[in-house]
Amino acid sequence: MRTARCFLGVIVLLLVCSVLGVCSGSESTPKHQSPQEEAEGYYWYEGIFPEKEEVEKIFSTVSDDYPKYEFTPDVFHITTQYKPDPKHEELYGKPVTICIIGYASGSVRDSEEDITSENEGLLVEFSSTDEEMQALIDSSDKVWHITGSYSVAAKYTGQLDFSDYTPVDITIEGVFGLADSNGKVIQEER
Repeated sequence: MRTARCFLGVIVLLLVCSVLGVCSGSESTPKHQSPQEEAEGYYWYEGIFPEKEEVEKIFSTVSDDYPKYEFTPDVFHITTQYKPDPKHEELYGKPVTICIIGYASGSVRDSEEDITSENEGLLVEFSSTDEEMQALIDSSDKVWHITGSYSVAAKYTGQLDFSDYTPVDITIEGVFGLADSNGKVIQEER
């Protein structure tokens, strides 16, 4: 009888610990979208998508307190075009080499929207051996970056002051595709 009570006590203790662990873990997991992004509604974008685990490892290596801010992207990416028209479906699935050259974080002030956002990101350069993919990359003049975390919206990471970035020299691979606000990523030609 004593063994049964002891066994039951251990089971109850394990259940309580697992429930508390799940609850405390969910509170520390950052949300995908900020209230501003949720208010903007459904969106989609084309971009280069590296492996999430690789990017998280890089952010953790270059920042002692990653993620610095409340929100993190559901899918790490380099946006090539927001709401593209036309879409470049014939290039989905093309490999891209991503050279991460720097890290920065700080406040971004957007006077048009009267918003200040805290953002952190990786400054990148990238290229492709596919001529059509490289032509698409070359057709845009942007501050190429991967958002790590933010307080208002990921879109402000491109406005970070990267002039004083922390140097990084890491090369990873990515794939070109399309993603949406629900975290759905399409990397195959449709």
